[in-house]
Amino acid sequence: MYLLIGTWTWAVTSMVFARHVAEPLLFRLVTRNRLLAGQRSPLRLPRQSRKATVQSSDCERYADVLDAIGRELRLGASLHAAILRAIERHRVEEWHWLTVTCGDGRALVDIARNAHNHHECFALRSISVAAEGGDAVHAVETAARTLRTTAALAAESQSAAAHTKASMSVLTWVPMILVLWLLVRHPTARSFFLSPLGLACLSAGSALQWVGRRWVHRMSAHACRVDSDVPDFIDVVSVHLRAGKPPALAFLAAADNAPGEFGEIARRVVEDVRTGTRFVDALATHRRSLGVQAQALVDGLIDTERDGLPPRQLFERLATDAHTQRRREVDARIRALPVRLTLPLVGCILPAYVMLGVIPLLLSHFSSVHVDLQT
Repeated sequence: MYLLIGTWTWAVTSMVFARHVAEPLLFRLVTRNRLLAGQRSPLRLPRQSRKATVQSSDCERYADVLDAIGRELRLGASLHAAILRAIERHRVEEWHWLTVTCGDGRALVDIARNAHNHHECFALRSISVAAEGGDAVHAVETAARTLRTTAALAAESQSAAAHTKASMSVLTWVPMILVLWLLVRHPTARSFFLSPLGLACLSAGSALQWVGRRWVHRMSAHACRVDSDVPDFIDVVSVHLRAGKPPALAFLAAADNAPGEFGEIARRVVEDVRTGTRFVDALATHRRSLGVQAQALVDGLIDTERDGLPPRQLFERLATDAHTQRRREVDARIRALPVRLTLPLVGCILPAYVMLGVIPLLLSHFSSVHVDLQT
């Protein structure tokens, strides 16, 4: 009876503290950091996860370079000269090899093969499309807008998930603080933690705490993930179509260096076409493998290739719809995150709370309770 009352009391207390104390403080801290982000020095960044900060920084840096290339092209510079000036101005160290390539006057068609991540690959693919002819300014500026949208969406999802993660962090740290307090203040608790039952509770509670924190971290990372394979691919296809290529050639060119699982499936379509299969038949064969998000793209390619619909306006609308759908999916995952976190809360964090806090607390306050493991 006392165990149930203690468990319920500490669970309610922790949830109230996380909801009404820790969550408002974290919200104020995140808001203040975002408002003062423009006034901070480079050495003082907002307190975000390292991976999210690096991802957003890469998107914004590549977008700045692409915007600079677009401005230089509008001023009448060649593509190679525009790339050299943009990289020199923004000091993108990982693109030093690109300055060497442009300085030697070599072709820029296959530069996306040197990319190290998805966003760098998309930026380099836009430069490759600009080098193939057509509207180079539109190609690089469209890619810059897409990268800025991706960076903004990633930052918004991280901020939206910060409150839920803070509540779960409070629930996981309070038992550890309670254990330390009991060890300092109560000799009975110290003797309990040195007993076999106490060591078992400490080990099991610590293991459940670790599993719960890893579980919460993984679910939060999944909720904040921004899937860009299909929207970026549609953007590249749209740019190729704007350059005057037919839909089949635009798809084949966009699939050459497309990253991720979607890129692998797109290259299977390319292989079937090169072995003699009609483009429409190859798309129909791999339609399910391309995924639900790409069904509108497949329908648009089939309609424009078979029925002769004008592709340019169609694929520009498909690109806009794909980015809108991506935002809706991220918002839906963020809204569902508190509900999904109920499972690690009930399965790991609350049992660890009982083992690390409630049982030692009851034994320290009721010294007449004696645990005999031999009976």
